[in-house]
Amino acid sequence: MMLGNEQIRHLVNSGQLISDFDEQCLRHCSYRLRVGKLIKPGGTIIFDSNNAEQVKLNLFQKGMRYLRDKTFPEDALQRRLGFDLVNYQFELKPNELVIFQTREQIKMPMSLSASYSALDSIAKEGLLLINASMVEPGYEGFLSGVLLNFSSYTFQIKPGLEIAKINFYEVKGDVTHKLTESVGTEYSKVLQEKAKRYTQTFLDVERLKNDVIKQSVRKVKGGFLFGGVVLAILLAFSTIEPVLYNWIWHDTWVPLSLSQQEFERSLKLEKQNSAIDSISKRIDSLQSEIRRQYEKPANIKP
Repeated sequence: MMLGNEQIRHLVNSGQLISDFDEQCLRHCSYRLRVGKLIKPGGTIIFDSNNAEQVKLNLFQKGMRYLRDKTFPEDALQRRLGFDLVNYQFELKPNELVIFQTREQIKMPMSLSASYSALDSIAKEGLLLINASMVEPGYEGFLSGVLLNFSSYTFQIKPGLEIAKINFYEVKGDVTHKLTESVGTEYSKVLQEKAKRYTQTFLDVERLKNDVIKQSVRKVKGGFLFGGVVLAILLAFSTIEPVLYNWIWHDTWVPLSLSQQEFERSLKLEKQNSAIDSISKRIDSLQSEIRRQYEKPANIKP
């Protein structure tokens, strides 16, 4: 059986169920959990509702180091940090993810279990709560989740934002073993360690995009280099080709092309024809001389 708001309120007033309770977050049969802490992939705490000024100071000092050590303009600082230092809010960009820890701590009686999931209003913004889960009887501590921005817009997350709803259920039968979970700062440290395993964007899109850009740049540079080499070779050849042509054709008499070979064959054929004509003319001349000798009157003495 699911608990209604009167039962939830009664348990809270008796020192159980929800710490840091806010009446405005209570609904008919659920309670809306709020963001108490945000942790970026890599383990950096973005804000902490219990230590807001210190975290804000840390981010500001980090931003000043960027401005001092790098050449970032001041208007790019917010984009570099992914955080609005003035309004104290985190910008969750498209395809990016962030780990949140609830502001409330849950103290479950042995007779109850619970489940929590993303609010409909958050889901309609294009945010997905990846690890909605079950809370076992006897659990005491914070709750957490991973938010992924599936939309094409940047989503602003402020401290105290209602992020998930939790429903409570009665457990039938006996529960013999009470769960022991880390609470407080230890829970946050565990989240920070786990956050080091996450990438900045879903499916590591940012790294893949950068890899594609780098590969494209390398290919373009390689294409320009290859094209430049080819162009240089063509220019050099066009410069020395007339000299080579004259030297090979005129000095060595080596034909450079099929047309030149045809010309050489024609030239040889012409020489042969000229020699044949010369021989024919010589033969004709000898034949004429022989005929004249036969036609002369013989000088025979009586």
